[in-house]
Amino acid sequence: MSWGNIKKFLSKNTIIPIWIVFFVFAVIFVPGFLNVNNLFNVFNQNAMKGIMAIGMTFVIINSYFDMSTCTLVALAASLACGLEGSIGMIPGIIVALLVGCLVGAINGFLVAYARINAFVVTLAMMLGCRGFGYIYHAEQSLIPNHTDAGWAFIDFGAGKIGPLSYISIIFIVLLLLAHYVLKYTTHGRNTYAVGGNENSAFNAGINYKRTTFINFVICGFTGALGGILYAAFAGSSTPTLGWPDMHMLVIAGVVLGGCKLTGGVGNIWYTLGGIMLLGVINNMMNLLNVQTYVNRLVTGLIMIGVLYLDKVMMHKKTKKANLE
Repeated sequence: MSWGNIKKFLSKNTIIPIWIVFFVFAVIFVPGFLNVNNLFNVFNQNAMKGIMAIGMTFVIINSYFDMSTCTLVALAASLACGLEGSIGMIPGIIVALLVGCLVGAINGFLVAYARINAFVVTLAMMLGCRGFGYIYHAEQSLIPNHTDAGWAFIDFGAGKIGPLSYISIIFIVLLLLAHYVLKYTTHGRNTYAVGGNENSAFNAGINYKRTTFINFVICGFTGALGGILYAAFAGSSTPTLGWPDMHMLVIAGVVLGGCKLTGGVGNIWYTLGGIMLLGVINNMMNLLNVQTYVNRLVTGLIMIGVLYLDKVMMHKKTKKANLE
């Protein structure tokens, strides 16, 4: 492969050179980073964020984003834990997932059919879910009852097959499913078309409202599933779970992976790369005993740098196309 082809590939896949830089830095300057157990821990610890990022990828490719994810995490977790004593663990989980889909459906209806700004809709839903979560919790932690089902739920959250947690295996399965949907189904092609240009998609006969509605439902489902898995992993739920920056970290991972906030561009595997890049940064900071707020600062600076680099690349491509 020629140097020109390599430059062209890297310009289209900015997450790869960023990954290389941070990986080399971590190998040289962070003791213990290359330990196999540490690398698997990074993946396992970020699998729940990754599950939520899958749904966010669909919405961002669709040219929107969902601010309600962080509070939906707490709401779903609280329902799964709180309903276990009255209707059982499995029915409680099903109710939590259905509520997540309902929240996504409300968001999708208001954005797609009522044509209300997505930021306003999902921000309002974020506040509403948070308020309901506090009421339901009575501002206290909820834990599953000490029943066989409750213990099984907690054991699942801590369970592993080899070095991979059960949660990571769910994440991998959902990644494969999302890849298939985005690349090989009509809905996936419609998502890219609507995100790229809604008017052109409409003129091509694509039902852009239904496409947007479905993507918000997907995001609601993955947000709720992430919350349930967080509750299983922690063995409890709190009204502050996921608050205040879970949705921002999820959106940051998706954007770092190459999804454009303007829509129409994205790749589920690069979303994986973006989420894991944030995980690597967090792991590096922990191994170097750096404070959490410095971690957030570094993450923010990296995002700005990536977006600026992407803007420069796009400007060069546009300039080159105009000259030709």
